Amino acid sequence: MTPTRYLPALAAVAALLLLTGRWQEVKAGPENNDCAVAQTAFGDCIAYVSGFEDKFSPRCCRGLADIKDMAPTADRRRALCACIHSEMVAVGKVIPDRVTSLPAKCGVRIAFLPNSYYFKCSRIP
Repeated sequence: MTPTRYLPALAAVAALLLLTGRWQEVKAGPENNDCAVAQTAFGDCIAYVSGFEDKFSPRCCRGLADIKDMAPTADRRRALCACIHSEMVAVGKVIPDRVTSLPAKCGVRIAFLPNSYYFKCSRIP
């Protein structure tokens, strides 16, 4: 994974967090760095899963693969799920079917993407 690939998207996520008032919820530390990277990687999918674009980009699929690689344990999957979930909530609109079908369309086996506002990341095995 090359973090510099995500710098423009990371800036967009930071701006979104500032605008929504959620910046103060982000804490420093390696796990939260992973959270920021995961949110940035998934940021390439947001336009598609929120219905603003009809197609997802190849960067979205690479981001999903990177997120999957960041989550070898159940605790990491739950934590990254919560990070992605908070990004989805901040965006305000998610089409559940698009989120659910995205891993198959990208060819990435990832079973911990939240697909609704009520998704319980704590239940991920």
